[in-house]
Amino acid sequence: MAVRIHLQFATAQMRLARPISDVNGRLVAGVGTILSAGVLRVLRSMAVQSVMVEDAADLEPWQQVRTVEEEQAALVQRFARENVTPPLAEIQAAIARHLERRAAAAAATASTAVEGT
Repeated sequence: MAVRIHLQFATAQMRLARPISDVNGRLVAGVGTILSAGVLRVLRSMAVQSVMVEDAADLEPWQQVRTVEEEQAALVQRFARENVTPPLAEIQAAIARHLERRAAAAAATASTAVEGT
């Protein structure tokens, strides 16, 4: 199963599950590319933040990139056990707004590397 991980947790011998292209559409690393030290160095120089890799079962959940929906569900779960007071409700709303803004900014920002679908 393919999993999105932060590039900082990618190790040599992991295999890409999706291709990565530069801003001009040129292929940088194709599906099945083994992440060697050289490939990781190139991706870091391109400011790639995360990659989809195959067979990342040995990674901890905190090493994987969560979707906005997963982040929002985790936020709701964290606050579910608390007695909701007005200040706590404001904190929860502020965090939710931050997650939404971060997701919108990530979607709107043209990255220096584009991951294929």
